[in-house]
Amino acid sequence: MKKIYLILLVIIIPFMQVFSQDSQEAEKLYNKGITLFEQNKYNEAIKNFDEAIKLKPDFEKAYYNRGSVNLELKNYETAINDFDKALDLNTSEKTYFSRGLAKYRMKDIHGALEDYNSAIASDAKYDKAYYYRGGVRFELKEYENAIDDYTKAINIKPDYAYAYNDRGSAKRMLEDYKGALEDYQKAAKLNSKLAFVFNNIGSIEKMLENYKDAVDYYTTAIKIKPEYYIAYNNRGNVKALLDDYNGAIADYDKAIQLNSKYAYAYNNRGNAKHKLKNYKEAVKDYDKAIELNPNYGYAFLNRGISEEMLRKDKEACEDWKKAASLGIETGGKYSKQLCKF
Repeated sequence: MKKIYLILLVIIIPFMQVFSQDSQEAEKLYNKGITLFEQNKYNEAIKNFDEAIKLKPDFEKAYYNRGSVNLELKNYETAINDFDKALDLNTSEKTYFSRGLAKYRMKDIHGALEDYNSAIASDAKYDKAYYYRGGVRFELKEYENAIDDYTKAINIKPDYAYAYNDRGSAKRMLEDYKGALEDYQKAAKLNSKLAFVFNNIGSIEKMLENYKDAVDYYTTAIKIKPEYYIAYNNRGNVKALLDDYNGAIADYDKAIQLNSKYAYAYNNRGNAKHKLKNYKEAVKDYDKAIELNPNYGYAFLNRGISEEMLRKDKEACEDWKKAASLGIETGGKYSKQLCKF
């Protein structure tokens, strides 16, 4: 019996040593992968995680981080597979959350919602999960539920500027403009470098007909982010409301310079030119807006109005009928009232 015992002992000890060595080597490869990940060397990081998993097939953290790298590389299906394996080994709120991000980016909104729910069930204090679930609910037009999620995120993380901003946007959709303004202003106070927050405040001030204040907020947004073409377009719209059509055109010019495919700026510039009675140039802008977006109903409507001023009645009627077919009621009214052919 002693001989048998000794023989077995000789067999077991080398096996345990090999297993231990593999585990240690896997940890080294994993740590190297983490370092490479932090350096944005994604492909090299994946190679190290691959090798770590070969040596240690139940290496949950390696699966999770390989999934995270694939998420950065927009390899969403591969990332989801890695997160699935990590979750098979250990249920973690972070893994559910990351898999939710991957699903969302694949436009699987309901799948993302389920994963954010699981993340919250795993950790009721997970502020990011509430915030992102709020984003999904906002997209599903469940604005009250979105507000509830943003509020929970803020209760956990009181300096969560993004959550204040997005809660403001949800309130805005419910026409609670005062509440929206308060949230946007809180977000701006918490983080004065978020250009989109000042843009949002400008939009609320515009709705409240505080046009000069709106111009100031759009200007602040542009100072923070000089390439913010949407803010230029929005500021142009307010200048037009103040009858500063040349100033509006200058802003639309800048928006188009920054993004030559931004159809809204062409349409809006056409409107400003129309107000200055520059109808031919207005039509050119509407042409471009329609070229960029063939379903832009208001561009057809507006082009028809400028064409009428140029005595191009047939073209105007065709554009108004097209606008009506795209859901613009005014196009139908103009067509019925002014078109006799």
